[in-house]
Amino acid sequence: MYLVWQPVGAFDKDYTVTVQLIGPDGALHGQADAYPVQGTYPTSQWQVGERIPDGYQVRLEDDAPPGTYQVQVGMYLLATLERLPVVDATGAPVDNRYILGTLEVGR
Repeated sequence: MYLVWQPVGAFDKDYTVTVQLIGPDGALHGQADAYPVQGTYPTSQWQVGERIPDGYQVRLEDDAPPGTYQVQVGMYLLATLERLPVVDATGAPVDNRYILGTLEVGR
């Protein structure tokens, strides 16, 4: 999975990215967590408006059921596990994850 970040504000801390696969049963069946850009570009160094390419591989569990999966992404502080809010165009918090889309898993 390939993400492109474009910060609209400065970060004062270094956040971890999580990419998760949520199955048709609502359970987590795959996850990849890492500092951005394979740990080489901490969020505290990001510049407002720059585009930051960031790739992830998420392994689906061997016993994951077939069906439609949500692909969601979020950021959190590793020390506290507190997630950053996702905000709408007005800056109001709407969630702590962003749904990128879905994918179909068959057997």
